[in-house]
Amino acid sequence: MTLLVGRYRLLSQLGQGGMGTVWQAMDELLRQEVAIKEVRLPPDLDEASRTELTERTLREARAAARLRSHPSIVTVLDVVLDGGRPWIVMELVRGRSLDQAVRDDGPLPVPQVAWIGLRMLDALGAAHASGILHRDVKPANVMLTDDGRVLLTDFGIATVAGDAAITQTGLLTGSPGYIAPERLRGESDGPPADLWSLGATLFTAVEGSAPFARANPSAIMAAALMQEPAPPRLAGPLSPVLAAILEKDPVRRCPSDRAAEWLNAIAQGVPMTGPTLNREHLEHTAPGHRHKRRRTPIVVGAAIAVALAVTAGVVVLVQVLPDRSVAIGSPVTPRAASSASGSPKAPVLFERDIEACELLTTAKVRALSDRPMKRDAFVVTTACSWVNAADMTRLNIQVLRLNTVSSARTFQQEMVKSLKARKKHTPGSSLRKGPDVGDEAHTFAKQETAFGAMMYSTEIYFRMSNMWVTIISQRRQPGATTTNQTAKLVEAGINRRR
Repeated sequence: MTLLVGRYRLLSQLGQGGMGTVWQAMDELLRQEVAIKEVRLPPDLDEASRTELTERTLREARAAARLRSHPSIVTVLDVVLDGGRPWIVMELVRGRSLDQAVRDDGPLPVPQVAWIGLRMLDALGAAHASGILHRDVKPANVMLTDDGRVLLTDFGIATVAGDAAITQTGLLTGSPGYIAPERLRGESDGPPADLWSLGATLFTAVEGSAPFARANPSAIMAAALMQEPAPPRLAGPLSPVLAAILEKDPVRRCPSDRAAEWLNAIAQGVPMTGPTLNREHLEHTAPGHRHKRRRTPIVVGAAIAVALAVTAGVVVLVQVLPDRSVAIGSPVTPRAASSASGSPKAPVLFERDIEACELLTTAKVRALSDRPMKRDAFVVTTACSWVNAADMTRLNIQVLRLNTVSSARTFQQEMVKSLKARKKHTPGSSLRKGPDVGDEAHTFAKQETAFGAMMYSTEIYFRMSNMWVTIISQRRQPGATTTNQTAKLVEAGINRRR
């Protein structure tokens, strides 16, 4: 068995990829098992190319070593030169790559994929803060360990701030299908490019296939540059998040912190598909609209909102991309009043956001639910959630302020379409108009087994002028009375904050 630099004994091959082979080895000095990456040097390389590839490996080690304390990045322990080649010594991780997990088990559950995304965002955030771009985020470089960790591996083509650029004539920087469009265009890139690659990785994990799968690498790269991702079939509430991350224009791509908020909520919940809107419509209703872009139907969350399920219920969490001011709030009741002449008055618009958690006190929620209720730790301005951990009773409220009444009305119409589709495919569910709150309201109810018990879910969606509200209650008892009372209290609370 090979002994490197008189210390590391190679035991068996663990795997190999485009840039090298990974070995299980024994550190004879410390008597512990390690993993060692051997760079594969093609036999026909000239001396300059061999030097270049060796330097790339050393750069990988320097990049990863900066991040050795991060819990979601594989720890680099040492780098040695043996036989004129560099070998990177790393912690031995027992588990499977995300790529292997999908090939073995098929698409992963939505909450698990969201949780994996959170860990990878944290790892990439640490790398970016240190001036390091990964540049090869893909399923094969995400490790799912046997002890439950998620690790980012292989900084082999990382760009480190301060390092001299290394010419890579003839070498593809990244993996087709996971290379951000701006990199394919030869533009300068940054952290948003790694985020795009993560989006493609999460798409593969939840769908079981890559978003731009084609017959050959050239076709894959052309699709990533010019075509939309494959329509998601299994992503549920991840669909709008993935659409926002896979935006081809890095300026319009959602930021990492926004993606983290969405993934955090999804990781705690049960998937549900939200409404859809047209991007062109959203841009024309947003202030600061400067030019018309191509018409592309997308899930609402990709442009401004995303329906997020939270365990027993659903929170519609609306977030705004940088150049779009669509706010969030709750309904207000300016039903079209009539003037003395009999002509209808224009509805009064809400001009500021409303904090969802201010609409109901915890004491009021407890009185409505007839049991102790604790406000959920995950709270954003426009959404609030309370839960009883003992029986999983839950109440979620979300308020959305849009720029125009027309926009809010469109939201409501699209949600009703979505609810009709859900009713068609959800046995025992019901959809009706009402209750009498706001300018228009609809209620969707269903029952399902959750946590070993029968749970009854009531969802109320209603509009007030340019405000759009979602209230979702999950209880052990059937009936919509409590949720209807909640809707009236929320309506009153919004009116008090006009």
